[in-house]
Amino acid sequence: MNKPLPLFPAPAAPPQSAPARTRILEILAGTAGWRSGEDISAALGISRAAVAKHVAALRADGHAIDAATRRGYMLRVLRERLDGDDLAARLGTRRFGKQGWRILEETESTNLDAAALARSGTFTEGYVVFAERQSAGRGRKGNSWLSLPRGVQFSVLLRPDAAHWNAEDMTAVGARAVAAAVRECCGLDAVFKQPNDVFVNGRKLSGVLVETAMRGTEPEWAVLGIGCNVNALPEDFPAESAGRFTSLLGETGVVQDRARLLIAILEKLEQGYDAMQAGEREPFAN
Repeated sequence: MNKPLPLFPAPAAPPQSAPARTRILEILAGTAGWRSGEDISAALGISRAAVAKHVAALRADGHAIDAATRRGYMLRVLRERLDGDDLAARLGTRRFGKQGWRILEETESTNLDAAALARSGTFTEGYVVFAERQSAGRGRKGNSWLSLPRGVQFSVLLRPDAAHWNAEDMTAVGARAVAAAVRECCGLDAVFKQPNDVFVNGRKLSGVLVETAMRGTEPEWAVLGIGCNVNALPEDFPAESAGRFTSLLGETGVVQDRARLLIAILEKLEQGYDAMQAGEREPFAN
C-alpha cells in the first residue's frame, strides 16, 4: 500500500469561499492518509462526480493523488508553485536569476524559449525560463529529454566572452553545478558523467544541453538548459526506462524542496561560469 509522503511546503488553508479545487487540495494536504470522496463532497457541498473531476484537474496540474474504491483519495506529493520574485530575492547570485524569470506551466522547450528571447536582443545575461512541463524537451544529438512531473526544468540566457567560451566546457560546468547542488541539498553522491549527464547510484538524474549562436567565429549568445528529476514517483517513469533513470524523491524517500535545489544550482552555475569566463579552474570539477 502506498504510504503518504511528507509534503513540502504545506499549502495555506484557503478561505471557505475559495474555489472547490483549491479547497480539495487543502483538505487532502491536511489528511494523513485516505479521505473519502463522500466526505469531501459533503464538506464542499458538491457532488462526488464533481470531486472526481476536480481531482483529475489537480493531477493534470502535477499533484500526485491516489484514488481507490471504498477509500477515496490520498495526496502523495504536492506540486508547489514557484515564484520568480521569491527566487530572485533568495538567490545569492549577481546575474543568474536576478535579471528576470519566465515561469511557464507548459512549453515546447525552455531552450527554444530562451533562444527566442536572446535573439530579440532585449534580455540580458542571467534571465531564466522555467517550465513545469516540456512537450519537446531536447538532449544532445537530437535526443529528447523526458519531462516528468514536479521536476526542475529551466534554461539560462548567456552572453559569453569569446576568449574563454567552449560549449563542451560549459556543458560540464552545468552538470557539475547540478551534482554539487544535489550533494549539498540532498546528501546524495551525485556525479558528473561525460558528456552531459548527472548520475546517482548508477542511474541518470539530470541532463544538460548548451546551444550557441555564432556570429562569424564568435558566440553571439548561448542558452544552457538543465532538466533534473526531483519529485517524480516510480509510476511517472515510462516502463521502458525502468532501472535507467531516477529522481531525488526515489533516492531519498523524501519530497524535496524544488526552490532550494533550483537556487543552489543557479548559484553554483554562476560560480562555474564566471570561473570559466575568467580562464580559471572550474570550482566544482569532480
